Amino acid sequence: MKRFATVGLVLSLAATMLVGCSECYEKMQKKQDQIQVTCVPEVLTLKGSNVTADITVSFPENYFNAETILKITPVLVYEGGEVAGTPKFVQGEDVVGNYTAISRFEGGSYTQNVVFPLNKAVVGTLELRIEAKCFDECKETADFVPVAAIAAAKGVSAIQNLAKGIGQAAAQDANDNSIEGNTVYAGNNGSYTLLEANFQRSSTTTAEAEIHYLINSSVVRKAQLKQESIALFKEFVAANSTADRTTLGKVYASGYASPDGPEKFNDKLSAQRSKTGQKAMAKQLKDVEGLTYEIASYGEDWDGFKTLVQNSDIEDKDLILNVLEMYQSPVERDQEIQNMTAVFKVLAEEILPQLRRTRFTVDATYAGLTDEEILAAAVAGDTKLDVEHMLYAATLTNDAAAKLAIYELAANTYGDARAYNNAAVMQAYTGDVKGAQANFAKAAKAAEGCEVIVNNQAAAALAAGDIEAAKKLLANAQNEAAKAHLGAIALAEGNYQEAKANLTGYNLAVAELCDNNIAAAKAAIAEVKGADADYLRAIIANREGNTTEATKFLNAAIAAKPELKAQAANDIELAGLL
Repeated sequence: MKRFATVGLVLSLAATMLVGCSECYEKMQKKQDQIQVTCVPEVLTLKGSNVTADITVSFPENYFNAETILKITPVLVYEGGEVAGTPKFVQGEDVVGNYTAISRFEGGSYTQNVVFPLNKAVVGTLELRIEAKCFDECKETADFVPVAAIAAAKGVSAIQNLAKGIGQAAAQDANDNSIEGNTVYAGNNGSYTLLEANFQRSSTTTAEAEIHYLINSSVVRKAQLKQESIALFKEFVAANSTADRTTLGKVYASGYASPDGPEKFNDKLSAQRSKTGQKAMAKQLKDVEGLTYEIASYGEDWDGFKTLVQNSDIEDKDLILNVLEMYQSPVERDQEIQNMTAVFKVLAEEILPQLRRTRFTVDATYAGLTDEEILAAAVAGDTKLDVEHMLYAATLTNDAAAKLAIYELAANTYGDARAYNNAAVMQAYTGDVKGAQANFAKAAKAAEGCEVIVNNQAAAALAAGDIEAAKKLLANAQNEAAKAHLGAIALAEGNYQEAKANLTGYNLAVAELCDNNIAAAKAAIAEVKGADADYLRAIIANREGNTTEATKFLNAAIAAKPELKAQAANDIELAGLL
């Protein structure tokens, strides 16, 4: 590691001090350019929330005055401020003290690890400010006096701060935002997942009714047509035959026979019942125009028989069900059941009459509103739309503000967890992370334990810089979205190996570059587009010594996102290209 040039030699105060104690400092002043300073790394790097470096200072032979103490303070100096590290004290051999002793004749060295709590990139210098105190015959000086300032390292590279979704929480540039399906990329504010609507444009409703017959009969009794189920069936058909956007299907009449008696007779009987039932229902619906009918017969209804027995409280129902399992032939089944005299009597009274019937069904299909109508109603704030239509409406526009307004309408109207979640996602997308956190909390309360919402909450916490909150939310998470957030946390904390195991794309490239793996960073970002990706490519090219390529990428990034110029001016990696 090469020694950096001296920034400032003996300062004016040191000159004044020499009047009284010239022998203490004169030789040290003359030879101070022989002091060797190395710093690892030469360009300081932010890791986690701190900048760290190992500084080694070597003093030459016949340099150090035996009766002097030096106070050497590492100070990071940059435009607009400075940060001081912990000072190191070294002393001459004749000084009574506990500091590191430097031999007057042989010289010596020390190594100091310095830590600066600085969470940003700066263009500046890490310098060692040297102050001295004398202990010779002219008496001890009361205070340390400035002697020199020697450069130790360049400014701070904060590559990890380029990662998206970690402590950025700012209004987003449109170039960084995108919505791909249910995934919303909110630039520096991270990525989020929208919850889907259970939307169906058309809906089908079915009405059913039955009429029952006496044993061995296909005659429709008048009393059967006065049942409440028949009245409701008629109302349904009449209402939906003229309803707006509604298509009424065929009226189906299906005839059945109970599974007792000869099979061929029952087949014929069920067919007769379907015909008489259809005619009877047609008379009931004679005022409804355009109806069509379809009849079908199914003979002996063994399936219906089994279901009724299973749902009954007949004492010997298990015995009956065993017969159904043992025998597949309708004749054998009928004979075996009739052989159980007491059981058959109960069946004849409670079960079989329910199977002698014609069953009526009809479907009404509602076509639903068009996309244009749904969106217009949602934009107008129509609260008559159900929550599914509102959530769907938000997907019909690309305007972020309109999406947010629709999701908020759904949330305020229905208190739906999906609406709160999606409103929060759009707030993060537009830069309102604080508002997003409030709505994510409402969503989590309405749908406790929803992984998507928990992951989104963690993303918002990261965007707000609250890493501990994000870690708490993700403590038990195992899904892929949680892995990405955990990778982002590891990156923010400087745990690059853990971060790389969980990240992909742009953030993986950042982690690889933080770990000084340029080839892997290039591979990770190869397919990533956008201004921030070009900015990162500029850093990679500059580290490779290709300033032409670095300048090209930086200019492309600034053209797409002008605010990156000010960022580059304070970035030690790129400032020289501007």
